[in-house]
Amino acid sequence: MDSKTARLKEMYLELLRILEKYGPVEMSTQIRTIKEILIYLNTANESEDAMIKQVFQMHKSMSPGKSGLAEFYFWDNDFETRSRVNKPLGELKQEIWDILASDE
Repeated sequence: MDSKTARLKEMYLELLRILEKYGPVEMSTQIRTIKEILIYLNTANESEDAMIKQVFQMHKSMSPGKSGLAEFYFWDNDFETRSRVNKPLGELKQEIWDILASDE
């Protein structure tokens, strides 16, 4: 079974791909934070628990208010397009949160 940090890397890479493709310019801070999280996950030499705690703090900074990652959903007038983007986006955000919050 993959470690939690390995799974987080995969999910943050996918989240970054979605935000870079569909996110508005207002998401630039969140995109930058995700890149910082990925660098940290790839370079940190700490226990998995310590890494998850650090990523949790970094992740929380992406939702400072109404314009945060938690509130972001892609809008398109076409329902199919909207669903194709938002379903995996919502699942990613939830799974990331589940991993991060499970250690709190």
